[in-house]
Amino acid sequence: MEPIPGSRFRGTWKYVRAAVFIGFFLAIFAFAALGSFVLFAKIEGAPPVAVPQTTIFYAADGSKIGESDHGQKRYWVHLGDISPHVIEATIAVEDRKFYEHHGFDLKRIAGAVLANLEAMDKVQGASTITQQYARNLFLTHEKTWSRKIQEALYTIRLEANYSKDQILEGYLNTIYYGHGAYGIEAAARYYFGKHASELTLSEAAMLAGIPKGPYYYSPFVNEQRAKARQKIVLTSMVEAGYISRQEAERAYRDKLVYIRHREREQPVAPYFQDVVKQQLRTKLGLDERTIELGGLRVYTTLDRRLQRIAEEQVKQVISPHSAIQAALVAMDPRTGEVKALIGGRNYEESPFNRAVQAERQPGSTFKPF
Repeated sequence: MEPIPGSRFRGTWKYVRAAVFIGFFLAIFAFAALGSFVLFAKIEGAPPVAVPQTTIFYAADGSKIGESDHGQKRYWVHLGDISPHVIEATIAVEDRKFYEHHGFDLKRIAGAVLANLEAMDKVQGASTITQQYARNLFLTHEKTWSRKIQEALYTIRLEANYSKDQILEGYLNTIYYGHGAYGIEAAARYYFGKHASELTLSEAAMLAGIPKGPYYYSPFVNEQRAKARQKIVLTSMVEAGYISRQEAERAYRDKLVYIRHREREQPVAPYFQDVVKQQLRTKLGLDERTIELGGLRVYTTLDRRLQRIAEEQVKQVISPHSAIQAALVAMDPRTGEVKALIGGRNYEESPFNRAVQAERQPGSTFKPF
């Protein structure tokens, strides 16, 4: 065997030292960058996490008479009011190391990079729950480097200033479940007609699978595809140790009862609600977005019994085949409170509010005064 000249050893050792030197400085740079991000997160403080919420209108007796939401259903519920099955299913399928990492799952990121390189396409994601929450709160879903950097900064700020339970609660209240339902409470009501706290294992697994593709995995669009996704969620829960394989199989076999053909919930006294919204604009100076999605709880003077009587009287007096319209306002003369209001015979056909918008002579209606 021919001996290797010492000069070749020295040349090789030179490259090794250079590689170690470069690696050392890269590591220092990485730690410095990470430290800078954390310091920035602390200095900036907690990012605002207020999100749009459905505005609800109530009658004088405290019962709900309608909602204002622009086609979006959003209700905030505390983590303790969400079924444990939902929490476990979501963590199992979205971010199994959620309570262990600090916003980024490095092992999962490396695995996703390798999988995507092998497939020469994006076949696997690595976003944690915190990253998704940051994206939902502050950013668009465009795929640019600037957006990714912003997402990383917001992720660090969330992790540095909020507890894991607060982040998870926020995520479950903002993630999109399709069909205008934002958040688990809205999804539970839309798909199953119940509260998030009442969801069974089977229902929770079905809903937890939807955010990956809200339209694609909607059981109302393709139930077979949604069931396949539910099975993946249940399998993930078994692998994470939340449930046994037998429990997963039973949950998969459970027949899910959806609120498929329910009638659209009709608002009570829609003309009255329009007047209330107008008062919110003129008296309180609220803009349209605040009224629609400001999460307001608006308590009114409406008397549901008197409103029902007024509507029945209009139906009885005027023939359904007649083109005649009607308007009615019932007030308490002692307080000036409006107890009932009708602006027309059918709000869906004509939202024009004749009680307050029609400029007509009062005529004989003034005789009692």
